Amino acid sequence: MSSNKRKFKSNCEDCESCKNFPRFRVSSCPQEPTVPQNGPEPPVFSPVYGSLYRTSSTLSSPGTNVDFDTVGPSSGVTLDIVGNSITVNSTGVYTITFSTIVNAIGVAATLHVVLFGLRINGIDDTTKQAIYQTEILTIPKSSTISRTDQVMLNEGDVIQIRIVASTVGNITYDDSALVVTKVA
Repeated sequence: MSSNKRKFKSNCEDCESCKNFPRFRVSSCPQEPTVPQNGPEPPVFSPVYGSLYRTSSTLSSPGTNVDFDTVGPSSGVTLDIVGNSITVNSTGVYTITFSTIVNAIGVAATLHVVLFGLRINGIDDTTKQAIYQTEILTIPKSSTISRTDQVMLNEGDVIQIRIVASTVGNITYDDSALVVTKVA
């Protein structure tokens, strides 16, 4: 067996190190790079995420979607502020988070309610809703509400947040965020 200046054997199969690690070629072996010898490399995961935001206050109107006015960073999704939606471009499990500041204004000693719901492909998911309810005693009230769900989505699914119910004219929302992230 011949060896080079660094005393590596010229035939990797005769290397003691390579014999001890048959699944991998050791990095000191001059014959092969360090790669698994049994099967292909694992797939590279490309991040998939996107977000929409509402930066100003607006009245909540039942039967409408939350109105977003700003797109955030994205990769692997389609953001649409006209349709107030995020379309996923690949099938998988996604984390969907919605948050907003709700402001109750109006007549004292009156119950104020707003109900936000997840909407997929134009269909309300009644199991994924966030409700805000308060009674104003003397001054307007503001609170942040949020909800996070993990949902299996198919390529082309369209995500929106719907205002399912609201005390008309008494509830506004602002600083809203819809964030979608693929986790598997």
